[in-house]
Amino acid sequence: MKKPLIFLLFALMVFTSFSQTTSQDGSWQDNGNWSTTYPGSGTDADGTLNLDGETLNFNDYITLGTDLSNVNIDVASSNFAGEFIVNDTLVIFGNVSFQNKAMELTVTSNGVLIIFGDLSMNNKISVASDGVIVATGTFAMSGSTGNNDYSGAGNVYAGSYAGNAESEIDASGDGAGDSSFLIEDLSTDGFETIEDFVGGGGSTPLPVTLMYFQFENTDGVKLSWATASEINNHYFSVERSEDGTHFYEIATLQGNGNTNSVHTYSYTDRFAFSSTEYYRLKQVDFNGEFEYFQIVQVNTGLQKEKREIRAYPTKIRDGIMNVTSTKPFQIKSITLYNLSGGELKSFLEKTIQENSLSYRADLTGLEKGIYLLQVSSSEGDKLVSRIIIE
Repeated sequence: MKKPLIFLLFALMVFTSFSQTTSQDGSWQDNGNWSTTYPGSGTDADGTLNLDGETLNFNDYITLGTDLSNVNIDVASSNFAGEFIVNDTLVIFGNVSFQNKAMELTVTSNGVLIIFGDLSMNNKISVASDGVIVATGTFAMSGSTGNNDYSGAGNVYAGSYAGNAESEIDASGDGAGDSSFLIEDLSTDGFETIEDFVGGGGSTPLPVTLMYFQFENTDGVKLSWATASEINNHYFSVERSEDGTHFYEIATLQGNGNTNSVHTYSYTDRFAFSSTEYYRLKQVDFNGEFEYFQIVQVNTGLQKEKREIRAYPTKIRDGIMNVTSTKPFQIKSITLYNLSGGELKSFLEKTIQENSLSYRADLTGLEKGIYLLQVSSSEGDKLVSRIIIE
């Protein structure tokens, strides 16, 4: 009477998949980066890592192999037991093969799977919207209907396609249209950083993935942006220009280092002084490397004042600055700010009126650097200008 019970327990042990999860960024073949021993441990001596019915959760930036030492992956048939889930970024230097009825491959939203080699699929695949699969070699699919289904609104980019890969991917049933593309289409679809990474052979980590950079005119110009993932991100620099060519920094915002979560940022520029301003983001890594994102042009709505106030020189060497107007005026306030908008000092007491059209301001004692000057007149006119103390 006990034998059927023993057989049932054994069957449950066989068909219950074992789950493993990454714990930090790093190499697949480092046990310290997993909740337990790394998947496939002990099977990869011949350069091929074997998997069978496990559930794997890639929650961090994981790499397998290198461009000089490839490691292939072979996922055995398991009657669909287990699941291969990419929630962050997984980079594999080698060929990957999923056998018929092997565990399902799932790439979640903002997940990225990059394979420097061929990808052969004979199983089920699910790629969520904003998820990406990239295979630099051939992406091949084969097998009976129902065993190699492709679902989801995410895209696949490959060097070439074979079997029924393209037809299965494009007929995924999500209503999103074509989802199979070539490697060179990455930049066209907004994945310039991934295309650069792949084109460079994966020699450097994937940088920040920017979701959007936009603005709105509220009490000043409010800039906002979001990242889908960040690698080695120290900080963002917000830069402004009046001509779209010569940019200067007006603010810095701390980055989030390494993350695959969505993060939002915002900064409000309350010192725009041109009817058209240009803004761009500069992202800086901890090692000092940086990249620029797109430029946005903003119509601030500022109109030319009836009385034009000017300040000169804009590069001050002797500490003396002149403030003039095209019409008689009275200075109500004259204040300097740092480029982040913080008020430094009022210079009204050190400003002398020379005549009805001209004042002389003594700015001696200021440290060298770039400042924002704001002059307000009793008549309601205002000047905001950038000056440099040398």
